[in-house]
Amino acid sequence: MKKSLLKFGSLFLLSLLVIAFIIPSSTILAQAESSDEEMVDIIVRYNDTVPDEEELDPSYKNVRSLDILPIQTMSVPNSAVKEISSQKNVKRVTFDQEMTTSETNRTLSEYDWNNDLIHSFDAWDEGYTGSGVSVAVIDTGFYPHSDITFTEGYSIFGDEDPWTSDTDGHGTHVAGILAAAQQSPARGVAPGVSLYGVKVYPSGKGNSTSASNLFDGIEWAVKKGVNIINISSGYEEPNVDIYKAIKVAVNKGILVIAASGNMQDGNNTIDYPAAHDEVVAVSSVDRNSVAASDSMSSEKNELAAPGVTIYGLSNSGGYKNRSGTSQATPHVSGLAAIMMQRSKGSLTASQIRSQLQKEALDLGAKGRDKNYGYGLVQYVSEDNSQGSDDSQTGNSGDESEDPSETDNGSEEEKPASNTPDDNAENENNDEDPEIENPSEEKADKDDESEGSAETENPADKPDSSDEQEVDISEKAVWIRPDINEKSAVLTNEDLESVADNGVLAVSFDYAMDDIEQLALSEDQIREIRERNISLLIARPDIEWLIPANNFQKGSGTVRFTKTLTSDPDQKDLAKSELYQFELLANDQPVHDFKEEMTYRFFSDLAEVDKDMLYHWNTDSEKWAEIGKLYSNGALVGKISQTGILGVFSPSAFDGTAKEEDEEKETEDKEAITATDTNSDSNGSSDDQEQEAEATQAGVSESSDTPSPLIVGGVVVLLSFGGGFYYFGGKSKP
Repeated sequence: MKKSLLKFGSLFLLSLLVIAFIIPSSTILAQAESSDEEMVDIIVRYNDTVPDEEELDPSYKNVRSLDILPIQTMSVPNSAVKEISSQKNVKRVTFDQEMTTSETNRTLSEYDWNNDLIHSFDAWDEGYTGSGVSVAVIDTGFYPHSDITFTEGYSIFGDEDPWTSDTDGHGTHVAGILAAAQQSPARGVAPGVSLYGVKVYPSGKGNSTSASNLFDGIEWAVKKGVNIINISSGYEEPNVDIYKAIKVAVNKGILVIAASGNMQDGNNTIDYPAAHDEVVAVSSVDRNSVAASDSMSSEKNELAAPGVTIYGLSNSGGYKNRSGTSQATPHVSGLAAIMMQRSKGSLTASQIRSQLQKEALDLGAKGRDKNYGYGLVQYVSEDNSQGSDDSQTGNSGDESEDPSETDNGSEEEKPASNTPDDNAENENNDEDPEIENPSEEKADKDDESEGSAETENPADKPDSSDEQEVDISEKAVWIRPDINEKSAVLTNEDLESVADNGVLAVSFDYAMDDIEQLALSEDQIREIRERNISLLIARPDIEWLIPANNFQKGSGTVRFTKTLTSDPDQKDLAKSELYQFELLANDQPVHDFKEEMTYRFFSDLAEVDKDMLYHWNTDSEKWAEIGKLYSNGALVGKISQTGILGVFSPSAFDGTAKEEDEEKETEDKEAITATDTNSDSNGSSDDQEQEAEATQAGVSESSDTPSPLIVGGVVVLLSFGGGFYYFGGKSKP
């Protein structure tokens, strides 16, 4: 019995020891700290297979997987974005953005002027109300008003927030303009359609949601096989993945119609998805067929429709006036449904779109213009209809395109060329709130040395701890680059996925450690410069942010090479890998640039040890300190030059480190001498010398805290001692 207990106790204590070494305390502390980290909403585009949601990190929340494209949307800790983007199966990571409804407030007007203006009553007289045509309205929800009938509804939020819940009222109003009953005082344009209500706005959040919620809504509508999708919403920056989802819908013969947005504070940039060529962009006019003062003016506008003081259904069960391109859009959707019914299936969605353009009432400048597009949408009697010849316009989408997904950027259509201004605002809601751009980059510049001066005493330098690091979150698109021989390369789609004035983050994982340069073509450099796209080189241990203006015309190469070509007396004192950063234009190196570049070296102990980031000055052949800003586990510095950079302790350059090494060497020699003397008398010098070496190895040079080895050893010795006493050493009673 005694031996059995002793054996069991020994195995138990040995297990504790193994666990202690496998799961160090630092890991536990890191997990505890990460639980308070800011969560961000992202869209992850995979190359092929979407991983099972159960296989993802438990810290990833609100995960949704799409079927029509290999995409997942999720909320993750901010620090996880870089790690996710470097995974082999991940093609791209983009930050989600806010989407709002497109309407403004106006004063009350008499009923039915809008239907009269577009001649929808003439269609009714000919027996066309949209019967047999299915329309999906993707919006805030749909109050079960007595004046409207839905064929089916869907909420991306499930039963907890059903599609019949519409706390904002926007979706109810838009759906009523499209399909309210003929007996209603707020009659819809096409009351005979099969109406599908798709809720993508959460209740209680007003007119705001995430653009990625469109994925679920579009996917559901595509699976239902609807004929028309109405989107009376918009977001300000293009998203290549939402664009692909829309292309899937268009390639399946669905007509997609969206609001072009409302101007706010002078902003005049059309919203997405209306800005895409595959989508019918709708602007707004008043009862006099004059462009609404706040309707977007853009070359992308395709059709105009009534959108000022439109009388419609309210989520209170009554009626209400609302205004905006949100209200104009369902007028176009309604007339498109009427024309589809009249064609009895003989016209494709592309041909219906072309016919809407040709039969529109030309307003403003002759031909297509920025305010009205092709003109005011209107129903033209069968006797006067111009048919469906597509030769008049080439902007009707391409239904012959293969709907299968391709990742080759050269094989895909490029998004709308008129990319929105960086300061574009989202559309107005009922109260016209001013929406701030959360992704605006901070332009704070530090006054640190640019590396041209010799190393100074760090104590004499101004403290840069209050500097603001460039914020690239939400303006960045993270991609894992393709590899061509020993160079990373970008595809056209990689650049297309980034908004103007945005950041393209090129992510390299440890498996790509031997890739030390990114090759850029002349066309890619031109696009980077014209669209003001900053480039972020992101490796596990460093990051390098390069402004667009620092790229020279012609082809270019971005190099980031681990190097040993530094001062031989000090390279061994570096606290990080030494990297040589180079920018080449047409194979010629450029060293000085117009704007500062941001360098980040990741080091867990940099802030604790008060380390600094240094740049090797080739003229003076000395290291120059460029930064001591500690941010998110990294040491950050800015300089308008390339060259060799690394992390050092300031003592490496003031003689302190050398003196400390000499003192340590002297102490070691004295300790060995003392040990030898003592060993002569005890005859155990070898054991004591090994013990001294083990003791030195167990103490961190940069910390007074005992290492886990020492602490673990003491715990184990005490545990074994106690166990031995309990199981075999204590006296029997």
